[in-house]
Amino acid sequence: MISRCKFTLIICLLSALFFPACVHDDDETEKCDQGLNISFYSQTRCSTSASYPENIKDLTIFVFNSDDVVVERRRLYDQEIGADFSETVDIGSGLYSVAAWSGLNDYNFDVSDIEIGVTKKNELLFKLRRTISTAVSLEDIAVYYGESTAVYVQEKSTGMHYEDIAVNLLEITNRITISVEGLPEDSGPYGIAIESNNGSMNIDGTIAEDGLITYEPAWSYSTSDILSADFTLLKLETGFENTIVITDTADGTELFRGSLLGALILKNPYVDLNCDHDFTIRFTAEDQCDCGTYTIAEIWVNNWLVHSYDTPMKP
Repeated sequence: MISRCKFTLIICLLSALFFPACVHDDDETEKCDQGLNISFYSQTRCSTSASYPENIKDLTIFVFNSDDVVVERRRLYDQEIGADFSETVDIGSGLYSVAAWSGLNDYNFDVSDIEIGVTKKNELLFKLRRTISTAVSLEDIAVYYGESTAVYVQEKSTGMHYEDIAVNLLEITNRITISVEGLPEDSGPYGIAIESNNGSMNIDGTIAEDGLITYEPAWSYSTSDILSADFTLLKLETGFENTIVITDTADGTELFRGSLLGALILKNPYVDLNCDHDFTIRFTAEDQCDCGTYTIAEIWVNNWLVHSYDTPMKP
């Protein structure tokens, strides 16, 4: 006779063989009675409550197993997130986490091929498209990234069960307006550019290794004594190169070259890169000797004076 323990083992094996937790229907789509119910919100560490930004219109969702390997990918278009919105993913038992992006498109970004069951969380997701080393403009683009904590999906033999999991989507694009006041009227045009090596990013939201690219302004204007330019940049983080260059394009001389973060933005004590994404940087230039030699006299970031240079008095 078969012992009770052996009989129980046989029943369990037969159940696993004929009644798996996830099955495939005729169109090869995996169907489960268990999985993840994914919701989305946005809340920085400076906020006291969650929000649902109106400029989040699309989602790219990745589900990772306990080895940080992609096991599911979803693309949702024309989808506004809100308190009542969630995406259900049928999946077998195990430990999972979710990462999500919003704002990616084929015009601005060269998105990598993602292979289910192979690609890992820390691998390249996209490169900002560029012509040689000049980046495609990100005007009117808002990119968001978020990642959940890990949750465990229990094996269910009867009924349905979906674990709730939430992703906090935070913006990683930055809008910067740079102006230079007091420029000479007849010395030729000036130009503003930003050099950075932040043009590629991994699936996990970290900046990927990349060469130096140049962000040119999406829009600029100049008058007799002022130049202004608007930029949109990807993630700004210390430890990476982000340099503002103001150049007299007539002869190539540089009026200013300095670190966007170390010398400018982070000199304002009220700026937090995790919360703030809109910056106004204002330079004032002066001819210190009435001889046509211009230097930077003051720099303001979001109306906070970050530099005031000591210069010799005019004769």
